[in-house]
Amino acid sequence: MKVPHLPQDIPFNDDQKTWLAGFFSGLHSRLLVKEESVVHAETKPQVKALTILYGSQTGNAESVAYDTAEKAKEYGMVATVHDMDDVDAQIFVKSSRVLIVTSTYGEGEHPDNAETLWQTMSSDNAPKLDGTFFSVLALGDTSYDEFCLAGKEWDQRLEALGATRITPRVDCDIDFEQPAEDWMIATLPGIADKGDDGEAATASGGSAPKAKSKYSRKQPLLAKLKHKRVLNQPGSSKEIVHYEISLEGSGEFYKAGDALNVIPQNQPALVQAFLEHFNFSGEEKPSWNGENHSLREIFTQYLDIRTPSKEFVKALAESASDHHLITLLGNEDTSALNDYLWGKDILDLLRQYPGVTLSLAEILSLLKPIAPRAYSISSSLNKHEDEVHLTIGSVRYARDDREYHGTCSTWLADLVDEGDTVPCYFAPNKNFAVPEDDNAPMIMVGPGTGIAPFRSFLEEREVQASPGDNWLIFGDRNSATDFIYREELEALQEKGVLTRLDLAFSRDQAEKIYVQDKMIEAGAELFAWLERGGYFFVCGDAYYMAKDVDKALHQVIETHGEMSSDEAIEYVSKLKKQKRYVRDVY
Repeated sequence: MKVPHLPQDIPFNDDQKTWLAGFFSGLHSRLLVKEESVVHAETKPQVKALTILYGSQTGNAESVAYDTAEKAKEYGMVATVHDMDDVDAQIFVKSSRVLIVTSTYGEGEHPDNAETLWQTMSSDNAPKLDGTFFSVLALGDTSYDEFCLAGKEWDQRLEALGATRITPRVDCDIDFEQPAEDWMIATLPGIADKGDDGEAATASGGSAPKAKSKYSRKQPLLAKLKHKRVLNQPGSSKEIVHYEISLEGSGEFYKAGDALNVIPQNQPALVQAFLEHFNFSGEEKPSWNGENHSLREIFTQYLDIRTPSKEFVKALAESASDHHLITLLGNEDTSALNDYLWGKDILDLLRQYPGVTLSLAEILSLLKPIAPRAYSISSSLNKHEDEVHLTIGSVRYARDDREYHGTCSTWLADLVDEGDTVPCYFAPNKNFAVPEDDNAPMIMVGPGTGIAPFRSFLEEREVQASPGDNWLIFGDRNSATDFIYREELEALQEKGVLTRLDLAFSRDQAEKIYVQDKMIEAGAELFAWLERGGYFFVCGDAYYMAKDVDKALHQVIETHGEMSSDEAIEYVSKLKKQKRYVRDVY
């Protein structure tokens, strides 16, 4: 648009002509701005926004979620990754493309960071998702009854709410990397073609990925074992060992609350018995995984020959025509199957069916890879430079004239000497951590080896000279033999780092006393600590202890908070949402 020249013969004086020229010039400028903004709006880039939500207990699902986001770029999508604890139901309403990556832990439970969102989305008030396209990747372990249940429930629920499944859910066992990669390749192109395009701003938000370590299950750090010692006193009915592992030169770091994954080997005696059962020499070199290893190496270093997978049990039952076992395998209620398999290993089952013969190819296909064992770290890196400590109970028991050994715990205790290397890698646990607020009180419930992360918490607060109060509720069988780290804890009490220590030794008196009993006994003070912003941490057995502690916590809140049962439930839900009630259970 051009500014018009005013004709000389128009009957305006000079001042009027000057004013009109300025008016037309200003009008021209405004029109130019409007035209440019229209052009800019029409050419503003549109993107294919993808939302990825993860539910993670040990960090695996989180890692896969960020790997998926990176790969989504190849298909023209801008992906945003969210911790399920950081979003509400509206994330599904705002997103037309959603991917769920979630693990399952305990007896089919959702990860702690996913529980609140799951409860919202499984309620009657959950939003309808008719315009949403989704797929689910579930991580789990087939040795547990409710394999990948959290992922299965998300998959079913999103479909029930009207969302459209792009690709079938993939359930991953402990060897999850390749199935996860296959799921990405199958899902990302399909979901890219669905949903609505939007401005780049719709893909904003979420959390930034953590720096990834160069070490993993497939490429572990070979760390030197510096020192180990048994923590129990002579005469104890159990064996708990303290391990100190060197990180010198690795560049690795961790924070209090993280876990260390250890990759063990099978016991030589078990390997030999396994080979002898099948009349193998161990020198055979079968076609396996594209690698050249002897059968003895495969059975020692790579495959789990102790814990029977359900696929192995099924193949054995069908080969033996054991209709009773086949029926147990087919029952939805797995309690009878669990009772049948309790205490048995693969060799027990093989010897139970001496007439069954399996080819070497069948054996190799039915065995699972040796799973890394995740152990809560029991040290602060700020106190023990270039070291990571573990506190592990050795699993040993006898049954029917056979001695049984936990794969990793007794490999470390019996076969790894000081100076030997331990294949390992770290598993971050961002929610299970010392509070950022140094003044916040901590209540830590950790019987037995559950004390491990709380040793690291206390060391961290000692080094940082944090003023916050610290309360440990610890227990085991007998005080005389099983009060592990006693000298350290008493020293921390003298320094004022450990504000309160409650002890529950179950077998020191006729009536057994457990950590949950100590919670109820000190309920008034426990609730007072929560009311002044306290954090409540639990570490240890998921099947019994953690459930009993949770029940006791609700009881304490209901009683001393003068609340109804529903109000206590809501109170605990808020603690979880605020990440002030956090568990590391197994």
